[in-house]
Amino acid sequence: MKIIDQVIMDQATLDKWSKKEGPVTLRVSEVSRMITRLLEDSALQNIWITGEITNFKKHSSGHLYFSLSEQVNGKESVISCSIWRNAARYLDFSPDDGMEVRAYGSVSHYEPGGRYSFQITQMKPSGAGERALLIEGWRREMAAKGWFSPERKRTPPRYPVRIGVVTSPTGAVIHDIRNVISKRFPAEIILSPAMVQGAQAHEDIARAIVRVQEMVDVLIVGRGGGSYEDLFAFNHPCVVEAIVNCPVPVISAIGHEVDITLADLAADVSASTPSHAAEQCVPDRESELEALMHTRKNMFFQLVNRMGSAQEELNNVRERLSSARLLREVRVRQEGLAELTDRLARGASGFMDKAHSRISELRGRLEGKNPLLFMRRELPGQRAFLYEIKERLSCAVMVRLQDKQSEINSLSAILKARGPEALFKAGYCMITSAGEAVRSCTDLSPGQAVTLRLIDGTADATITEVNHEKKV
Repeated sequence: MKIIDQVIMDQATLDKWSKKEGPVTLRVSEVSRMITRLLEDSALQNIWITGEITNFKKHSSGHLYFSLSEQVNGKESVISCSIWRNAARYLDFSPDDGMEVRAYGSVSHYEPGGRYSFQITQMKPSGAGERALLIEGWRREMAAKGWFSPERKRTPPRYPVRIGVVTSPTGAVIHDIRNVISKRFPAEIILSPAMVQGAQAHEDIARAIVRVQEMVDVLIVGRGGGSYEDLFAFNHPCVVEAIVNCPVPVISAIGHEVDITLADLAADVSASTPSHAAEQCVPDRESELEALMHTRKNMFFQLVNRMGSAQEELNNVRERLSSARLLREVRVRQEGLAELTDRLARGASGFMDKAHSRISELRGRLEGKNPLLFMRRELPGQRAFLYEIKERLSCAVMVRLQDKQSEINSLSAILKARGPEALFKAGYCMITSAGEAVRSCTDLSPGQAVTLRLIDGTADATITEVNHEKKV
């Protein structure tokens, strides 16, 4: 085997060796230099390339790194690109994923890393990007169907028995979910395996959702972080439709926290990570036990307090029923009566009439202080007084209610005449942008997407021109 000392080899020399001396062994540096020479061809220098931005990253140093991609006949082509800080400062727009751009630069080869990339010196936007436009069209269709409406969102059960997971069987997502659930509140996990990226991934994900939805109490649809292309399957209408039609609540955990897909918008709950999704499914066992003990203590203290209050009320009732004052008065009278009886028995017969008169007098006084007789005498009058008070209160309340009802009817008429519905009927509309109401032309700019709120619905529009006129 012959080792070649020359670094740069021409095609003629290689052909000569391949014919005479058999296979040639080249050094890595030699191959790298040859690749560099091939990529330095004039056809690859100072050229314009059009494509869609994906995997966009802005480094802290100011350099921009991303890829330009294109799909032709179902096949995707990708080229790595970079813009150095000195060139990035002259861009008149902010690049982002999904944008269609025209980039000017040259193809170069980074020999230490063995990677080639397109070094861009100029770049201009040329459209919103095929995938971004496709996703935006899907989003509008789904929003019109009410798939993203908050009213259709459901709350996952607090204590699910079976939890379904639609994800890759070999990825880290299923392991993270199992670890979190086993530590927080163990439940049965049913995995419905599916491809989470690729040309046919959306169909496999939709089938996996339908396959497991009847067997679980709540469903997690997730995958780990990835590029814009990797997450594209979760924007497909068949996946979103499967989530909307799922009979149990669906929790999405797709990509990182900054990645938002149409599946996240349609899911009942959107989690930032798979672990967060598992936490949304089940409560924390330690927290539940602590809350249960706290509730038990509160119930015990309330029961003790209630028993003390009941005992106190019982003692008060007993004291009222004993009528100690009445008993004391009766005892006093009984002692006086016994004394008089003794005096009558010992006295002369001349005092008999006087004693009987005294006894009759005492008996009359006792009867006058009898509570039962007092109640029989006073109760009818009190009942009549209460009935009169009741009638007067009823009349006053009815008059007050009629006055308030009249006031409410008057205010309702004013509100109906001056409220937003009257303005909408008169032909006015409310303009909002990014969820905020637009109150001045200074808040609008050409090309800005806005939403028109009319009396019977909303309409999306784009500002084409802004005229700052004071007179209307």
